[in-house]
Amino acid sequence: SSPSLVEKSAPVDIDIAIDDMLGREFADHLNEWLSEHGRDTVNVGVVLANPEKSKHLETATMKVGNYFIDFVNLRAEEYTEDSRIPDLMRIGTAMEDALRRDLTINSLFYNINTGELEDMTGRGLTDLRRGIIATPLPPLTTLLDDPLRVLRSVRFAARLRFTMDDDLRHAASDPRVRSALAQKVSRERVGGEVDLMLRSPDPVGAMRLLVNLRLADTVFPVNTVLPYADRDDK
Repeated sequence: SSPSLVEKSAPVDIDIAIDDMLGREFADHLNEWLSEHGRDTVNVGVVLANPEKSKHLETATMKVGNYFIDFVNLRAEEYTEDSRIPDLMRIGTAMEDALRRDLTINSLFYNINTGELEDMTGRGLTDLRRGIIATPLPPLTTLLDDPLRVLRSVRFAARLRFTMDDDLRHAASDPRVRSALAQKVSRERVGGEVDLMLRSPDPVGAMRLLVNLRLADTVFPVNTVLPYADRDDK
């Protein structure tokens, strides 16, 4: 038989999506199973829904064996106009969850019950093979729903040495996306993405993309923090 997905990729961490309960509930059931089978239970860390934080989802984290595993429910969510935080969030279907993802290549599911890879958008595997960075929904919709995604798309292009889809490039250059990135996303989150770009296999390509997409001044707002060097103070 062929090696399992875990054996092939040896992940540092694994995300498991749950279709009928919250992540914490599933983690509690897992601990019950471990206890019933004479095994040590595992501490569960929970990131609670918090309207004051960017990372707002309830995610349960456990260290099972050698792997850190995040359990989170499949999600369907809607955003307010002035925030990255969804004002409506519920347990969704696999299709709804896939369509709200940032990129098609990040919307793939591995079904641990059937052992099959599921491509709900119908584009994830094709884009992966072709080396394309694209969004499940129309790019402007995806980027305005969560402006940080424009930087994630640049990061993944640099990390994987993929090409950004033409429609995504056009949307990423839209002034509305730059404005939303500046107003709705914290500098800490922006800095985190830039740090990962610089650690990618193609940091120069990432910076070039930021310039070509007219995002550089938003990501590096030098004029807002430094005085003009050519000011005449006579």
